[in-house]
Amino acid sequence: MTHRPARLFEHEFHVRGVREPVRRVRIGDRWVDMWIPRDTPSGVITAHDGQNLFDDRSATHRQTWQAARAAVVAARRVGVQPPAVVGVWNGSTALNPYQRGHELAPEKLLVKGVAVDPQVADWFDVSRLEGDRYLSEVCDRIVPHVMSTIGVEAPVAMMGASMGGLATIYALGERPDVFQCGLAFSVHWPLAGDSLVDGLVDHLPDPGRVRLWMQNGTGGLDASYAPFQRRADDRLVTRGYRRDRDFVSRVLRRSGHNEWSWAKRLPDAIAWWLRGL
Repeated sequence: MTHRPARLFEHEFHVRGVREPVRRVRIGDRWVDMWIPRDTPSGVITAHDGQNLFDDRSATHRQTWQAARAAVVAARRVGVQPPAVVGVWNGSTALNPYQRGHELAPEKLLVKGVAVDPQVADWFDVSRLEGDRYLSEVCDRIVPHVMSTIGVEAPVAMMGASMGGLATIYALGERPDVFQCGLAFSVHWPLAGDSLVDGLVDHLPDPGRVRLWMQNGTGGLDASYAPFQRRADDRLVTRGYRRDRDFVSRVLRRSGHNEWSWAKRLPDAIAWWLRGL
């Protein structure tokens, strides 16, 4: 099948299942896709890998999260207005294919000498990590731009998958002043194993300040995640986080490491966040 190329200029486009268009805008040096509901949104979801949220022309595997439709479905379940959904494009290009990994890495934890998986050692360069710069860009430039666009201050959740799942949990520890909740799918714990699990969980603020949804599958890369996720769950409980109230940890059987799997349960995750607002 031949796909139309992504349109890399500021414009609007429509996606299935919602009335309002998605706006593609340039904020600083970063492409951002924004879906804003017609009525005042109940919150804002800021998502990593924004090229995969709405537009199959820009999506890495031509699959999207169907994120706007998920926001509408979740809000209807809860009985509130849908949240806005903002997709922050990663910085990978044909000339710099590993930029995404360097942007989404939990920088402060990895520069302390945590050993990364030898399988990524050929491209993952700790000296080139940009996780803190990227997070600052999201928090201090993109989120204020979104709030100015919607015209109100609203609660903000962060969302991501794989390396984006790690970045989501890291953001709750770094910037709980901005993000009150994280929706983390297929959290890529094997990047640095148990040390990373312990470091990320311990990096979170005290219970009661943030909430965290985590979901993994059982196929593909996700097949190796179970022991690390159990360790994360146990450590959260030890820290005083309450299951189903402060955090959720789920396994989706017969699903894998892809947008189709993440989209399947995205309404559940958004609804859980909205119920806690």
